Amino acid sequence: MKIKSIVSAVAFAACVGASHAQTTIIELTGASAFRSAAIDSINAAFLAGSGNNNFTTGFANTTSSGSAASFGNSSMQIWRGTFPGIAGTTIIRTSWNGSVEGVRAVARPGIDSITGDQNNPLYLKESILGALGTTTGVRFHSDSGGSGPAANLLNFERAESDFAFSDVAQSATPVSGLSLAGGPVGVVVFTMIANKTWADDVKASAFNHTNITAQQFRSMAAQGFVPLSFFTGNASNTARVYLTGRNDGSGTRTSYLSETGVGAATPIQQYVAYDRSSSTNIPSIFLVPAGGGFNAQNIAQTAYRSTVWGNNLDGNGGHVSSSDVRTDLSKTTTSAAVFEFVDLDESGTITADEAVETRAAQKLYMISYVTYDDARAARGGNGTFANRTAEILGYNGVRLDTLATTDNPPERLSLPAASADLAKIANGSYTPWNFQQLYYVSTRAGATTVFNELKTRLNDANVIGRAGIPIGSMNVNRTVDGGTITPGAPL
Repeated sequence: MKIKSIVSAVAFAACVGASHAQTTIIELTGASAFRSAAIDSINAAFLAGSGNNNFTTGFANTTSSGSAASFGNSSMQIWRGTFPGIAGTTIIRTSWNGSVEGVRAVARPGIDSITGDQNNPLYLKESILGALGTTTGVRFHSDSGGSGPAANLLNFERAESDFAFSDVAQSATPVSGLSLAGGPVGVVVFTMIANKTWADDVKASAFNHTNITAQQFRSMAAQGFVPLSFFTGNASNTARVYLTGRNDGSGTRTSYLSETGVGAATPIQQYVAYDRSSSTNIPSIFLVPAGGGFNAQNIAQTAYRSTVWGNNLDGNGGHVSSSDVRTDLSKTTTSAAVFEFVDLDESGTITADEAVETRAAQKLYMISYVTYDDARAARGGNGTFANRTAEILGYNGVRLDTLATTDNPPERLSLPAASADLAKIANGSYTPWNFQQLYYVSTRAGATTVFNELKTRLNDANVIGRAGIPIGSMNVNRTVDGGTITPGAPL
């Protein structure tokens, strides 16, 4: 946290003593899975401290790919106003870059001495903000199109981060460095989902399988695919089921690798859509190569690479965004080819023209792991179970049935309509969940005040919203990510 004392130029010029107006600047990064809850808790704090229309906000109104973003789903926000318990003006800036990446940004700011990466995220500048009570939108720094203020680096700057939300404990990451304070402020729930082609076949009674076990997942993670017969028990079901998902900067990925016994640091094999240009189907997929590779339009996908554990290996990368995962799973793969990148000229560098088709276009299936909120969006179907666009799977025989099988499934687990699903999580039968951590550097002035304010607000179901469950709702505990569930409410 940075504190700046601004001396009134008028008072200084008149030599009428020094009038100091204190501005506290807070940079917060980390888990996109908890973004909505974090934003709502920060908004609530500024509303309590400033009063209605007495603080101002801004956001990046497009995504990194140039599509539209709202304040709530933008990758960056900024607030300026009065924060409870902090004197003067407070500015909070957010930049959502993933759980593990967020922990690394706080614990090892600047150029990383181990990886050589720049760990300081880009944040919006205060200069974009308008008058009190207004919200200003600017295009994402790499978005060259669209309307509104020009997108350029004049609106953004790199800065050290003070706080990080994380779906996983720091001990589940390779990140050391600064000693971080903080702890659990909520619970994030995950589920396995299968893509639309799987859902369509279940609806057509081609097979009826809606569960995955830790054993099956470990097999998929080891080689990237298994035959459908793994799930149906029918040897004639030879179509392949491919694993897709996030790169290793993701807390969601780290959570599931811990939960299933694969191990957070273990390299895995994942495929992603090679051609994502269609809104309804995926014509091809590819094994994510070291370095990220290229898509079917010959655009480099460096963000897909493995970035955290030092395992930038073929297959170990993945999507940088959970929204991309859920979007792909809501599409069909009834005729999808499979590609891999091969260093044909043995130059040591993969080029765009070195994509090789390894399997001709045919029906295949895809499975991944996402948060409750993303699963609900991927299920889609205009809210009706019969028209669903992805299949919610159970894990080790336990499924969130309200989410999976009802019309208009509840948007959050804290609503009465989701009480049956909440009971499975809160009482220990459904285990794919993690504590949402909020880490910070305690030596920075005011940091503990901010932590305590946000933690208190996040223990409210109305504030935590779609992002998860308040800690106060839990009747079970676990001491490590993926660890044994034990009776007793978290402390």
